[in-house]
Amino acid sequence: MGAASQGEGTSIPSQIADQLRGREFRNFRALREAFWKAVANDAELVKQLKRQNLSAVVNGKAPYVKTSDRAGAAIKFELHHKVYVSKGGAVYDVDNIAVVTPRRHKEIHRVEE
Repeated sequence: MGAASQGEGTSIPSQIADQLRGREFRNFRALREAFWKAVANDAELVKQLKRQNLSAVVNGKAPYVKTSDRAGAAIKFELHHKVYVSKGGAVYDVDNIAVVTPRRHKEIHRVEE
């Protein structure tokens, strides 16, 4: 998730996107939880996480970011719509979603305002 603090963040890995693509979610929270649980089940992605974050992702919660990547009270990785929903971007399209740090997410939206 190293690229999550740069540019548009890091795209959802293809092996995770393939698991989520075509599924229906009752709301964005359900998609977010399914995403993190899928990350928890991927041996390669789990290696990128610190031990204290494993229980979070297993339970469908986002892992914590480094202190330098936080933005106020926002302290966990976030999912960002590359094409904003307000500009016609699809809410549940995994190809339209990137993983970003809170700090980077705030910077992206500040530039776009």
